[in-house]
Amino acid sequence: MPPFPWSNRTDAAGLARKLRRLAKVFPLDAIRADDFTAPQVVEYYEQCHRAYRKHHSAEGAVHMALNDGDRFDPIGFYGALRRIEAGWPARSPQDVLELGFGQGFNLADLGSRHPRMRFAGIDLTPAHLALAESRIRDQGLQNVSLCLGDFHQLPFADASFDQVFAIEVFCYATDLDRALSEVARVLRPGGVLTLFDGYLTQALAQLSADEALAQELTAKGMALDHWQSVDEIFTHAQQSGLASCGLTVLDAEVMPTLRRLERLTGAVIRIPWLGRRALARRSPMRGRNVLAGFLMRTAVAMGFLGYRQIELQKIAL
Repeated sequence: MPPFPWSNRTDAAGLARKLRRLAKVFPLDAIRADDFTAPQVVEYYEQCHRAYRKHHSAEGAVHMALNDGDRFDPIGFYGALRRIEAGWPARSPQDVLELGFGQGFNLADLGSRHPRMRFAGIDLTPAHLALAESRIRDQGLQNVSLCLGDFHQLPFADASFDQVFAIEVFCYATDLDRALSEVARVLRPGGVLTLFDGYLTQALAQLSADEALAQELTAKGMALDHWQSVDEIFTHAQQSGLASCGLTVLDAEVMPTLRRLERLTGAVIRIPWLGRRALARRSPMRGRNVLAGFLMRTAVAMGFLGYRQIELQKIAL
């Protein structure tokens, strides 16, 4: 028998039960009314970076692990990086940019594996810059440079990079046209943008009331205003001079991570009054991510949210 009675329920009744349980712990209407801008996103990551280290990845990964099979393995935190590298022999990139480098996990790995390549990163959160700079310095990497900034306005010259990537970061784009146009500007002709992220897989009008609420709460739990859709990305990308060159469904690969997060967050709210007491001792943003951790597996299993790898290539004129 699973540790929690809802952990293997993916039907409408199971989702309704989970939402009722959350309503006993969180002020859901107040959370739904929140609007998130860049300062709130920074606040979220400033408040949560220690929790990510403690509960998610001791090495500082802040994204999903990609695992084959049913078991979670921390080696999966390198899964997205290995998938990006798989396309490099054909392109021979020299300059690579990461949007939203987090705690420096990705660039430290790539910089050490590819000492002859040049890597750059930009992130909105001052705490991330400090953590990542310390990691890069401790590893003695000379081929990685980092800066604080917003990917809607990249501080790089035109045609500076062969590869740009973002792992669970581009979901924070508030202006897709501007963000994708900036990526297209800094990419060299034929260069590739690789995105790994969660996406809404059905139109909101097609969702039941509980499904619509669940997708909204998972977004708010991660300081997102709303989920993007793959079609949205492709439409805006084309307008920015980026052509689709790949789409991979990775729902099965993230499921072990999602089950792990569901167990962790389920323990927090199993007894509502204890959950409220525990959350009262946490910073507000850190408490909110319980919503996403508790609901995400069900949302992906029911098919209204999905995890995707998207490849976009700058059109060579």
